Amino acid sequence: MKKYYISLVTGTTLLVALAIGWGFGNSRQSKEEKNLAVDTRIDNLNYWLDKAKQGLVPYNPETRIIPARFTGSKIIASGVLTEDSPDVPITTINSTQSENSVFVDPNDPETILNSNNSSENPLGFIYGADEFHSHDAGEIWEGKIEGVSGDNSGDPAAAIGLDGRWFINYISLYGGVGISYSENQGSTWTSKMISPNPGIMADKNHLWIDNIAISPYIGNLYVAWTEYGGLLDTEIAVALSHNHGANWTSKKAISTDILAGSHNQGVNLSVGPHGEVYAVWAVYDSWPADESAIGFSKSLDGGTTWSPANRILDNIKGIRTTEAGKNIRVNSFPSATVDVSYGYYRGNIYVTWANIGVPGINTGDDVDVYMIRSSDEGNTWSEPIKINQDESGLGKKHFFPWIVCDPSNGTLSAIFYDDRNTSVTELEVYCANSEDGGETWEDFKVSDVAFTPTPIPGLVDNYFGDYLGITAQDAWVYPAWTDNRTGTAMSYTSPYRLNPMVKPENLTASVDFETGVCQLSWSYNLSPGFLHFDLYRGYNLISTTTDTVFQDALPDYGYYDYKVTALYQGNKESGASRTSTQWGDAHITLLTDSIYESLSMDSSSVKKIELVNTGQLDLHIEASPFPATKTV
Repeated sequence: MKKYYISLVTGTTLLVALAIGWGFGNSRQSKEEKNLAVDTRIDNLNYWLDKAKQGLVPYNPETRIIPARFTGSKIIASGVLTEDSPDVPITTINSTQSENSVFVDPNDPETILNSNNSSENPLGFIYGADEFHSHDAGEIWEGKIEGVSGDNSGDPAAAIGLDGRWFINYISLYGGVGISYSENQGSTWTSKMISPNPGIMADKNHLWIDNIAISPYIGNLYVAWTEYGGLLDTEIAVALSHNHGANWTSKKAISTDILAGSHNQGVNLSVGPHGEVYAVWAVYDSWPADESAIGFSKSLDGGTTWSPANRILDNIKGIRTTEAGKNIRVNSFPSATVDVSYGYYRGNIYVTWANIGVPGINTGDDVDVYMIRSSDEGNTWSEPIKINQDESGLGKKHFFPWIVCDPSNGTLSAIFYDDRNTSVTELEVYCANSEDGGETWEDFKVSDVAFTPTPIPGLVDNYFGDYLGITAQDAWVYPAWTDNRTGTAMSYTSPYRLNPMVKPENLTASVDFETGVCQLSWSYNLSPGFLHFDLYRGYNLISTTTDTVFQDALPDYGYYDYKVTALYQGNKESGASRTSTQWGDAHITLLTDSIYESLSMDSSSVKKIELVNTGQLDLHIEASPFPATKTV
């Protein structure tokens, strides 16, 4: 068992000397020599602790934790069935828990596997990626704070297969890539080495599993990471297993065509509805610097070959070195998910990250969470869409996004830290859901407290964790995060339920100007238990129908909002598809043909222009640059 023990021992002169040597190292080293001895691109916890032990970097100091403020456990979101979801600690065993990975059992939406970076509190042993699980939708958790299969270097990534096997991937104790699996729901674990230390360290790994029943590669496991040292230095490497993690292929680089100016890091894997494998990551074109692009590669043959990597979004500005003003280290590593449901957006790929200002403009004090999507296996991508729905331009910070798509219904859910309603030093945890392929989002507070993040004492590099987690299945959503409400960094969840019914999509409205008849149409994928559609004008139910078209005779000129839902057996109603339209227009008639007047210097004149609205709807007139406006 590897031990990191940081407290100064005062029992004997010898021990004091040893502790001081550990904490401060060789005082004869210059600052430049120390900087050269530390690769600041690496984010792994044990790497930084080794450098602190050598005296090259300082430990995080003991700091007074500002008490958290209770802000309520109510969830205020129309698309969420859960109205009250008090936060649940994943463990209460004295420890520190950070960097959260969570995965729901594809066969049982109430069974969840979680892994976090774990250490003793006060800091002594560094356990690495641990293991906790729940069989009752996140209400009660079991597990242990020690590293799964023994101590490791953390960076946890969890997964559960269709066969019920549990997996936790991590950086191994000596800097390679490892994985442990359990065939008895965590009672015992078997560890396997995926790839050895490449020379300096493997870093920021991610694991995904092919749980697609019709995939020719069902059960395949994919693990990717960044290599530091060796022939693939600073590249994204990937390996795969065809036999449930027992054996692994040799690693291969998938990012070399990016030609990153500095390095590639923060890889995230996902699988499509036919076994397609997608990888995204952050590109750094200089260092130290913020993230500058998002890299992408895909495999259409179960990970055997990979497409040449390309930049699916260039000219972004992440927060790696600019930071977010919270006294903790941060990043803009991307998170991705794929819609593998049988809904309207099946096959869509979604990628999210945190950006300073609007992507491509990259200015201002805001840090917002953005998303891009592809509907053609990553060949083309949408313009960025902002996920957090608070007003831009106020300097608010939103970061560490993670995204998931419920494989049963296609609903997107994301988690992120957020300070829209806190002081400049505090954070809350927010989630956001989208039922229309990421086009629109509803976000809401999910944590019960506002807390002040603080670097975990005894660790290094202002570490408080590098990512959050979220998973979903059968309309159950499980966000997981770290906060320090108890005075110690610990992991929490706040499960909630979505409306699980498949809803109509693409509602459109077209009004005949002469008759006022509104032609409505929508699309729908027939689902079990469907009874009929409910069509609303405003808040009024105007029709129930099994058709996907309807004609509505409007009562008068005006503006109208429509929505259509699907009703299922048991009187269960889906979410809505919405649209707006109008009958009539505003028309302007100018009664004054022209005005002409010659004025001498320093003189003024007032003339009247008479406007008449001859249309059916109100006309709003603004005479720029004059501030006055009038409705006629």
